[in-house]
Amino acid sequence: MHVMVSLARVTAGLLAAALIGVPSAYLLGRVFPGVAERVEALLRVFALINPYCVFPLFVVFFGAGEVAKVAVLAWVSLWPIFFGTLSGTRAVDPNLVRTARSMTAGHLAVFRKVVLPAASPSIFNGMRIGVEMSFFILIAAEMTGATAGLGWIVHSAGALNQVPRIYGAGLCIVALGVLLNRSLLFFRDGLFFWKPGTDPLTGARTGGGSRRIGPRGAAVAAAVFAAVMAVGAYEIWRAEIMLNDPGEIPEYRVWTEWRAGADKRGTDGFREGAGSGLSAAADGRESVGR
Repeated sequence: MHVMVSLARVTAGLLAAALIGVPSAYLLGRVFPGVAERVEALLRVFALINPYCVFPLFVVFFGAGEVAKVAVLAWVSLWPIFFGTLSGTRAVDPNLVRTARSMTAGHLAVFRKVVLPAASPSIFNGMRIGVEMSFFILIAAEMTGATAGLGWIVHSAGALNQVPRIYGAGLCIVALGVLLNRSLLFFRDGLFFWKPGTDPLTGARTGGGSRRIGPRGAAVAAAVFAAVMAVGAYEIWRAEIMLNDPGEIPEYRVWTEWRAGADKRGTDGFREGAGSGLSAAADGRESVGR
């Protein structure tokens, strides 16, 4: 349960960061390049702000619920995606853009058919870095106002001095980060096989291989993504209900009804046993009196 909750929060933050970062970076990089030159230094200063410092601000504006947690994870993922998209859009071949505009293509068509395919490897690298950074802030995000998640396990285990649970949850967070990172690397090499290059972090060669991901693989990845979001959202709702009104959960209601019945049966049995014992004691006293 806690693993799916943490994965759902990370994926929600990553999706929100991509929805904000990719269009805004395209507008600054291709439509308003002069504005980008003036504000890029300021944006890089924002990117260097420690996310632990801005998390209380998100709690003040959005409350201590799920919105604040997703917002701080989106903040962490936003800047790698934004700057990756910005560098990718600037590196697009100008001849391709001019050719598309000569065919009366508007900004949306140029973005969808020329800029986005050419900048996709850079965008994907930014998303991968954003995922890695999201797991750094995950524990702090789930320590405030959370009822489920790996970070909540770390916080509650620390409060109860349960050292094995702390290390177990930490190992789960590390394993999830590595697994998600390797999955993104796999999809990157399969989706962008046509563009060999070098990873800016590791220096390893990327793309240019024979492994390709077709429509079926993309559909499977989308289905897994949707399943993680759905299961995680259900578990978050379930944890909130368990905290506030457990009777709304069917399995908990069945268990409480069974427990109440068992308690009632035990009470009735105790009363019957006590009654028979008292009657036997009374009979014994009567026989002694005779």
